[in-house]
Amino acid sequence: MMQSKYTQRGFTLLEILLSLMVFAMLGMATYSVINSTIRGNEAVTQQNQTLTSLQRAFTILESDIVQLAQRQIRLDGEQPVKAYFRSGEYMFDSDGIGFGFVRDGWVNPKMILPRSELQAVAYRLKDNVLQRLYFNYVDNEMGAEPRIQELLTGVNAISLEYSVNDEWVEELGEDSVPVMVKIGFETQTYGLVERILPIIAVTDKPKQT
Repeated sequence: MMQSKYTQRGFTLLEILLSLMVFAMLGMATYSVINSTIRGNEAVTQQNQTLTSLQRAFTILESDIVQLAQRQIRLDGEQPVKAYFRSGEYMFDSDGIGFGFVRDGWVNPKMILPRSELQAVAYRLKDNVLQRLYFNYVDNEMGAEPRIQELLTGVNAISLEYSVNDEWVEELGEDSVPVMVKIGFETQTYGLVERILPIIAVTDKPKQT
């Protein structure tokens, strides 16, 4: 009987180890690509969420500021504050600059609710979170607590400038009402973001509730 020219042989241990190593490297590369893609998608999603929150914060802020009312305010039962637009370092218990004013246009159809259409609002920073504070009544009694609305996270600082008599200033007189307000937020994601907001609903004289 003639023997076959070809003999069968299996894989050597070295070949098996090399194959396993190649498959392991391919698996690691695939995991790295998938992981990078997931991280990239998460980063894009996070940025989109931050951008949406930033736009929402400016929309709410603009809705308040454009309807700024020339109305003095009493806090904690004290005498009315002369300034119509109050701002300053640590104001309203802010970690940085805080500011507040009275706005008109707080809808109350047919005066159903026991309040006017004026609303006292304030903005401040707390632990890098931009917060909006508001009261049900313009003149509040001692110890009245505001309602707090968190608008934007990752904010390091607030900056303010005012357009008065065709020039930009950083401080307002007690009875001054600016034509426009430039508000800037120093954000951790986008850096400094600024918006110039006009004031269109200022009354000619103090409006009482």
